[in-house]
Amino acid sequence: MNPETPKLAIVVGTYNRLDQIQRCVESILRETTTPFVLFITDAGSTDGTVKYLESIRSDVIKPLLVGKLLGQAKAYNDVFALVTTPYVCWLSDDNVVVNRGLDIAFDILEYDQRIGMVGLKTRDVQGPFVDAPYIGGISEVGILNVNQGMLRTPVLNKVAGFSEAFRDYGIDPDLTAKVLFSGYDIVYTKPVSLHHYRNWSTDKSSPEYKNIKEKNDRARKLYANKYSQFLRTSPILKLKQTARFAIKKAKFPSVGRTKKLVASNFSRDWSNILSGRYISLLDSVLYCGKKYHLRQRCPKYLLPSSLPDDPEL
Repeated sequence: MNPETPKLAIVVGTYNRLDQIQRCVESILRETTTPFVLFITDAGSTDGTVKYLESIRSDVIKPLLVGKLLGQAKAYNDVFALVTTPYVCWLSDDNVVVNRGLDIAFDILEYDQRIGMVGLKTRDVQGPFVDAPYIGGISEVGILNVNQGMLRTPVLNKVAGFSEAFRDYGIDPDLTAKVLFSGYDIVYTKPVSLHHYRNWSTDKSSPEYKNIKEKNDRARKLYANKYSQFLRTSPILKLKQTARFAIKKAKFPSVGRTKKLVASNFSRDWSNILSGRYISLLDSVLYCGKKYHLRQRCPKYLLPSSLPDDPEL
């Protein structure tokens, strides 16, 4: 571990997933050379996680034993309030850092001051989406979804962190939208930065699946209501979406051929370019040779005078 003054704060939340948080921590230590401090907030685990966290406590690794479920947004925000480093990132305990992913995101932010947030490109290594080159796409209003990311701490403070109205689900795309509509660029790391061990049930009849679906549906409604003013389809976006539909129909006419669509990075990248607002059609050319792509920038004349308030459901 690097003894230098930390430049990056890494925040991870966990609850009763000892094997996963161990794997996550080990990957951070193995893959990250940027001087960092790691905060791990635990919601009251009873599976040995607390003992493990105490065993690795140090000047670099700082467990925060909260002891109760606060909801992801509040749990993360409480830790964000302690951050004094120039940069901060958030991960989930079911993530594993690969390909020096955090170092790459840090380098991107150091290189270009206009970039406010870097999405950590994530690939599922178990579950129904293992054939996809990476997960994460475009939200209902045409904004990149950043499920795990890194951003400048002043930017995080400016947008007031995660919205606690969302509690657990939908906090990530909401934060991304707040950063974008505050005038900062959003990008994705070009290489995969994280592996994701998706461990929730895909059985639609299971109570767990129904509970997750209910929370996701609520988050989507909150998000759509909050950003409804940005739902208008511009002529350029309409043209891009028409092109995306035509390409999909031409290349993959058969029903049930989803795996072919997501099998290549090229297809996934172009799907995001064509369905996203404010992403140039020349993105792959403009950022050839860079460590990032899918650069999204809201034009100044479209920036709101203030961020929208959280709606009530």
